Order: sequence, then C-alpha cells, then structure tokens
Amino acid sequence: MANPPILIFDGDCSFCKYWVNRWKRKTAGKVNYVPYQEVPDNFEGISKAQFQRSVWLITADGRRLKAAAAVFELLRIGGTGTWNQIYHRVPLAGKVFELGYRLIANNRNLFYKLTKLFFRDV
Repeated sequence: MANPPILIFDGDCSFCKYWVNRWKRKTAGKVNYVPYQEVPDNFEGISKAQFQRSVWLITADGRRLKAAAAVFELLRIGGTGTWNQIYHRVPLAGKVFELGYRLIANNRNLFYKLTKLFFRDV
C-alpha cells in the first residue's frame, strides 16, 4: 500500500495551523500533516526556505505540489474537487489563484485575524 500524501506547513504560523485543523477534518485521515520544522533539511529536495514560503503536498505518487496547487489537490483528496478542476481547466485560473495565495502568504497575520473574524469553528 502506498504512503498517504503529506502536507508540510509552517508549524509556527497561526494562520497555517488554523487551516490545517480544518483540512484535517475534511481529509479524515487520508493525509499526514507535518510542520516543516519537523522534516529533515532538503526533504524531498525542498529547502527550508521553500517550506517557509508555502505549503507543500507530497502526493502518494510522488508529485510535489506547492501553494494553491497543493491546497486544491488537498481539497480534492478531501472530497471537494471543484476548485482543483477550476485551477487546472479554466484559462489563467491557476495564475490568479497562485497570486491570491501569495498575497495571503505574505500577509498571514492580517489574514489570520480575518479568518478568526469570519470562521469561528476552530
């Protein structure tokens, strides 16, 4: 049996931890979640600097996805494939989603506050 996918995230980031807790419920044991602080240097050929910049999903078949692509594949694993289909099939959608991801990643504290304001379930 293949190893389950692994999502690697910033374990020191409140925004990241909040969303990982939500995603854990959605994926119901189908994905392992590991803070990048707990993986060895250059894990899967990915540097610590790259892990600090975005989430990474290492799929069961060995693909390495980052940022929005990783999130939408994670949601697909959890049973919500619509965003993943839009990302891959709608022209320019992937670029727009990646820009949105970068905006959020570069302003995590602000978006954590907004998340807590609008999502009160975790």
